[in-house]
Amino acid sequence: MSEARSGALDAAIALAIRVFSAGLIFGLQVLLARLMPQDFYGGFVALWTWMLALGSFAALGFAESSIRFLPRYHLRGRLAALRNYWRFGLAFVLGASLMLALLAIGLALGLGAADGAGLMVLLVALGLPFLAMEYYLEGVARSFGWFRLAAVPVYILRPILIGLACLTLSAVGLELTLPLVGAVLIGSMALVTAGLALVLWRRLALIAPERAMPRRGQRRLWLMASLPLLLLSGLEDLTGYGDVLVLSLLAAPEQVGIYFAAARSLALAGFVAYAMTLVAGRRFALDLAGKSRAELQNSILDNTRLTFWATLGAVALALLAGPFLLGIFGEAFLAGYGVMLVLGGGMVVRAMAGQAGEALIVLGRQREGIMVALAVLAVTAVLGFALVPVLGIIGAAWASAAAMACRTLALVLVLRHSAGLRVLALGFPRIGRMAAV
Repeated sequence: MSEARSGALDAAIALAIRVFSAGLIFGLQVLLARLMPQDFYGGFVALWTWMLALGSFAALGFAESSIRFLPRYHLRGRLAALRNYWRFGLAFVLGASLMLALLAIGLALGLGAADGAGLMVLLVALGLPFLAMEYYLEGVARSFGWFRLAAVPVYILRPILIGLACLTLSAVGLELTLPLVGAVLIGSMALVTAGLALVLWRRLALIAPERAMPRRGQRRLWLMASLPLLLLSGLEDLTGYGDVLVLSLLAAPEQVGIYFAAARSLALAGFVAYAMTLVAGRRFALDLAGKSRAELQNSILDNTRLTFWATLGAVALALLAGPFLLGIFGEAFLAGYGVMLVLGGGMVVRAMAGQAGEALIVLGRQREGIMVALAVLAVTAVLGFALVPVLGIIGAAWASAAAMACRTLALVLVLRHSAGLRVLALGFPRIGRMAAV
C-alpha cells in the first residue's frame, strides 16, 4: 500500500476508534451517574480529572519525545538507538512515577486518607504510576504508526472493564462509593498498562533485536529533549481540564457532575481532534526527517482543514442531541445545556489551530509551546476563579472557551513568527492531500 493510502487509512481508523470510544466513555459516565449517588459521582469526576491532569507530568515528557526520536531512528536504520531509547524511557518513567506516588501517599496519610482531600490524594497517588506508563506506551505506539494499539486498549478496553466491574459490584448489592469505584479504575489501568507493555516489548524486540550501550551523551540528549516536554504536555492537560479542576475547588460535587456531563456530551468533538493528533505527529516528523519543508507546510494546513471541519460537524451534532444526551444522565443534568453551547463554540475556535501543538513538538520548539500553555492556563485559572463564584458552572464554561480562543491565536502567531509556518486554513479539505495528514 502506498504511503498516501496508508496515511488516509490510518486517519480513518484512528477517527473510527475514537468515535466508538466516545460512545463507550459516554455510556460509562451515564452508567456511573445512574449507579452512584450524585455527590459520589461528582467526586469520581473530580478524581478522574485530577488523574488525567497530573498523569502526563509523571510521564516526564517521554510520551511526546518518543514521537520526535523513534520515527527518525527507525527511518534511518539506527536500531540500537531505537532500542536504547525505548528501554531507557520505560525505566525512567516507571522509576520517577513510583517516587512521585510514594511522596503523594505520604501527603495523603498526613492529611488523613479516610475521606476528603486525603482520600482524593491517595487515590490519585495509587493510579499515577499506571497512568504515567500508559501515556509513555501510547506515545511509543503512535510513533511507529500503530494507531490501533495506541487507542484500543486505553480508550475501548479500559471503559469496558470499568463498566463491567461496576455493574457486577452493583448487582451483588455493594454501594458504589468513591473508594470502591476508584479501586476499580486503578485496577483497570493496571491491567491495560501491563498488556500494552507486553505487546510493545515483543514488537520492538523484533524490530531492534541487537543489544548495544547508548552512545556517550545520548541519555542526556533524551532527557534534555523530554523534560521541557514534561512542562509542555502537562500544561496542555492542565489547560484542558482546568475548568473542571477549578470547579471542583469552588462548587459542590453535584454541580461538578452536571458540568462534566455537559462536557462529556461534547466528547465526540474532542475525540475528532485527538484522532488527528494520532496521525499528525508522525506525519510531521517524517516530513521533517525527509527535509521537506514544503511537505511539512502542506501537512500542517491539510491537518487544520480536517480538524476544523470534522470538529464543526461533531459539535453541531452534539448540540442538536444535547437535551437527549443530558437527559440520559438524569433530569437534574438538563441544567448543563447552556454549558454545552458555550463549550461547543470554544471547541470550534480551538480546532482552527489544527495540530499546531504537535508541530511545535516535532520542530523542537518546546520553549514557545511552554509559554503558550502557561498563558492559556493563566487565562483559565484567572477567569475561572473570577466567574465561577458569580455565574456558577456557566462561568467555568466561559473561562474554558476564552482559554481555547487564546490558545488558537497564540499558536498561530508563534508558528508563523518562530518557524515561518502558516496554520490557518479553513477551506474544505483537499481530497488529493488528505493522506498526508
